[in-house]
Amino acid sequence: MALPLRELYLDALELFTAEALAASDSLGLPSACEGWAIADVVLHLVETQRGNVIAPLTGDVAPIGPTSARADVAAVRAIGVWERTAREAMAAVDACDDDRLPLLYFPTMDLTMHAWDIRWGVARIGLAERLELPESLLAFAEGLPSRVDSDAVRSPVAFADAVPAPAGASRTTAIMAWAGRRV
Repeated sequence: MALPLRELYLDALELFTAEALAASDSLGLPSACEGWAIADVVLHLVETQRGNVIAPLTGDVAPIGPTSARADVAAVRAIGVWERTAREAMAAVDACDDDRLPLLYFPTMDLTMHAWDIRWGVARIGLAERLELPESLLAFAEGLPSRVDSDAVRSPVAFADAVPAPAGASRTTAIMAWAGRRV
């Protein structure tokens, strides 16, 4: 049974936070996002969670939508700023009315994909194993291609062009390849 969106969002928030904290000594390593270090990914999520979750759920503000923007914070402060943002996002989501939950669709996907991007950077140099998404978030991610216009989401602020998944790839690797990640 699929989890409700609020629970999926909170699971994705927890996963991303765990990956960011685990990589806190590796913020300068490249991530799976071309041209971005792990710190850039964390600061990007600070910006998108503030703009797509916290502000819209706590005020009468429209979500900012997909963006490649990053919070204007020094990389060495990325983890502290993320932890504060995650607490604020969790509180906003816990308190929001059910009719506002559709706003969480994109932020849930963003957290899920970028958790993988962070782990990729650490795993690339042998400090961890590649991340296999938890089943609930994996099923959520695998549903994305059928819910979006693939051509419309291929842009610098959403997904790069799909890359071939290696033979025998895991389900997680296959969806990340669809999302244009370096697998």
